[in-house]
Amino acid sequence: MDLVEIMSHLSIPRPDHSPALEETAVYIKTTLTDWGIPFVVQEFTLRPYMQLILGIALLALAVLLLVLVIKKRPVAALIVALAIPLLLLAEFEFFVPVVTGIVKKTGQNIVVTYTVANPARELIFAAHYDSKTDFWDHIQRARIYRFIPLAIVLGLAVAVFTFFTRRYAPLKKKGGTIAAGITAGVLVIYWGLVFLGFGGYIFLPADRQSFGAVDNGTSVAALLALAKDIHDGKVSLGNSNVTIVFTAGEEVTLQGAHWYVKERFGASWQPALPTTLVNLELVGQNGPMVYWKKDGVFLKYYDADPELIERLGAAWMRVSETSIEPRESITDDAQRFMAVGIPAITVGNSGTPGLGEGGFHSTKDNFSRVNMDNLALMIHALELYIEGYLTK
Repeated sequence: MDLVEIMSHLSIPRPDHSPALEETAVYIKTTLTDWGIPFVVQEFTLRPYMQLILGIALLALAVLLLVLVIKKRPVAALIVALAIPLLLLAEFEFFVPVVTGIVKKTGQNIVVTYTVANPARELIFAAHYDSKTDFWDHIQRARIYRFIPLAIVLGLAVAVFTFFTRRYAPLKKKGGTIAAGITAGVLVIYWGLVFLGFGGYIFLPADRQSFGAVDNGTSVAALLALAKDIHDGKVSLGNSNVTIVFTAGEEVTLQGAHWYVKERFGASWQPALPTTLVNLELVGQNGPMVYWKKDGVFLKYYDADPELIERLGAAWMRVSETSIEPRESITDDAQRFMAVGIPAITVGNSGTPGLGEGGFHSTKDNFSRVNMDNLALMIHALELYIEGYLTK
């Protein structure tokens, strides 16, 4: 198995709206077939332009709010101001496609399953195979997005203030209207920046596309290698069933994982077997193994499972003689599993020395960022993690 050859196929721009996504799915399926590994494909409705469409909708609502404030239409302004947070929560937190379902295509999750005679548990591994290019990288976007709650409050405040500009004489003068208009104008600028964060990639030329090497090509390569080693009898499963899931749609808000969990587990996990998830993100760059302490989108963040931290940390220590390190929070596929009660963790590599968690969704995420030795160590650690259930 040539990991460099595998990575050459996975280090290409493959956003959810592009034909390259389907080509990557074909490559994964063809590779598994060539190795004699059975798999199933879960097709689902993918909204490839979700964040772009949502960004346009939010900016349009902000412009409409400005117009209504200037025209002193307080009821309509309040409805529009409320629509902004409700739309964000519906789309991102509750996975309800209020506006983003206008463009759809078929997405594919690729699922490999290994079963044993008398299973005591199921160990799920997941990695997404889509990539994404953004106007700003992860860290730069976070500097913009952290003001979303403040922008929502200001939008509601300026809408409420419009009531008073109609009813109270001191505020009926131009000063009150101008102040409200300026505030609403600032909000238009802010939601314009959010739009660039959500959908600004449409303004970037082809040579500015991310290759998605570490986010998340290396994770896919690691799970392909894990699947082959299990198939070839190099990993002792003991009494553990193992499921490996390659998801699409992660970069457009966890859509593939959402569909996998929804169809398999429903709204809540009713375990026939104790089931856990190890999700891979940003593996195979420099640095030790890391895990993210919390995983979520907006309202609720879930804690990484303590037992999984211990088990994966022990496996990483055995292969690298370094300790697993914590990071603060992340939004990724593990959130969908955690939301139905499945113990889960996301692990990767720190990226230090180097860019750390910065530089993703940009041209800086290319093959030169991959540490092939660390990728091999991660594969070995995952295999030791599986075999760790043989003894405890």
